[in-house]
Amino acid sequence: MGDIRLPRLNATDEEYTLIEWLVGDGAPVEAGTAVALVETSKAAHELVADDAGILWQRTSAPSTCRPGEVVATVGGDDRPPPVRQACDADPITITEPARRLMAEHGVAEADVRSIGKPVIARSDIEQLVAGQAPPATAERVTVSAAQRRVARTVSASHREIPAAYTVVKVVADRLKQRLRAEAATIGFVGIPELVVEAIAARRAEFPLCFARAEGDQAATVRPGAHVGVTIDVGRGLYLPVVADADTRPLRDVAADLLRFRRAAVRGEFAEADLAGSNIALTIHTDADVVHAQPLIFPEHTCAVSLASMQRELVLQNDGSVTTSDYFHLGLAYDHRFVNGRSAVAFLRAVKADLEAG
Repeated sequence: MGDIRLPRLNATDEEYTLIEWLVGDGAPVEAGTAVALVETSKAAHELVADDAGILWQRTSAPSTCRPGEVVATVGGDDRPPPVRQACDADPITITEPARRLMAEHGVAEADVRSIGKPVIARSDIEQLVAGQAPPATAERVTVSAAQRRVARTVSASHREIPAAYTVVKVVADRLKQRLRAEAATIGFVGIPELVVEAIAARRAEFPLCFARAEGDQAATVRPGAHVGVTIDVGRGLYLPVVADADTRPLRDVAADLLRFRRAAVRGEFAEADLAGSNIALTIHTDADVVHAQPLIFPEHTCAVSLASMQRELVLQNDGSVTTSDYFHLGLAYDHRFVNGRSAVAFLRAVKADLEAG
C-alpha cells in the first residue's frame, strides 16, 4: 500500500486545487496511471500512481490541498479513512488561476456558470475568452488530461508568439550512408538523432535560436543546446529533452531518444526528462508527410520540423537519370528575436551538416 501525496509543483504556491479525479474511487490502477488533475497558479499537472492496486480517494474533488498532503492511497481491498470529506456547498468551484484570468479579461461569473461544469479551471476561461465554449445544447466531450496540456500550450503559443516559418530541402544520400555506418557502431540510430546533433552543433553560431523570450524587450540565452523532441505514440504528446546535445556524442543522443520512446510507450517520463529545453524538434515522419509547420513552444524562440523521407528522379549532367532521397526541414521562429535572414542561415547550416553525411 502506498500513499499518494501532493508534491510541491512550484516554488510560489502554498496551495493547489485538486480539480478532478481521473480514476474512480475504488477502481484498480496500474503503476504510472494518471489518477488526478491538480492546478497551480501556472499550470495543470497530473498526479501519477507509483504502485498498482486499488485507488482509494482520501479527499474530495474539487478541493484545496497543500504540498505533502495525502490525497489518495493505492492498496488492497480495505478502504482507508478519508482525510477530508467533501464540504463545498457551492454548486461550482472556480480555481484561483481561473479567477485571475476572469479578472484580466473582464469575464463575469454568470458567463462562467453557463459553461455547465462543476469545476472551472484556467483552461475553461481560456476557451471562453477565445470564443470556443460550446453552446448549452451541444454535446460536450471532455478531452484527456494529456490533450488538455497540449491545448494550453497551443493556445499560449498562438496568443504570445508572432511566428514566421521557412523550409529547406535536405538531400539525404550521404546521410543515409552515415546512418548505416553509425548503426553498425552504436546500434539503433535514425534521422531524428542526426538532426538533433546537427541542430545542437549550431547553437554557438545562432544563440538567439536557443533563447527564451522575456516579453518584447529581451531574451535570455543560457548555455548549452537542450533539444526537446516531440514523441507521440498515441498516449499523449511529450517533449522530452536531450540535454547538452552540443557537447555529448551521438551515441548518448541516440540512447536518450531510445529511452524516451520506451518511456512514452509506458507513460513513465520523469519530470526531469521533460524540463529545460531551449529549442524543439518536431517529428512528422509518417509516410507521405512532406511538410509540417510546428508551433513554437512558449519558452522557445524556434522549432524545427522534420518531414518524411521522399525519393525523386534526378537528371545527371551526362543526361542519365538516377534516384535521390530527400526530406524537408522547416523552421518556425519567433519573429521578435529571429529575422528571416538568420532563420535561413541557421537552416542552411544545419542542412549543410546533414548533407555532408
